[in-house]
Amino acid sequence: MDAQVTDLVSRLETRTRQLLLLHKQRQEECIQLERRLQEAAEKIQNLESENKKLQENYAHLKMAKYLDMADDDMKQMRGRISKMVRDIDRCIAMLKTTE
Repeated sequence: MDAQVTDLVSRLETRTRQLLLLHKQRQEECIQLERRLQEAAEKIQNLESENKKLQENYAHLKMAKYLDMADDDMKQMRGRISKMVRDIDRCIAMLKTTE
């Protein structure tokens, strides 16, 4: 009977060590997974920040393009108005000479 008890205690100690080893391995895996999760969260945050900056840059580029187009349109419009004024002045001059 004493041998049986000794055998049971020995198996219990072995199983306990195995459980402790498995527990330690799971804790290490958990720590690694938490670290990977933290790294992924930081990467997501960095990408979101970069995305926001790129969107702002794109908005600025669109505005600059709009302003550039507006400047070209303004130049064209000024040219047309100047031509109209010259034509009107020429017509007025012609009317004055015929009077």
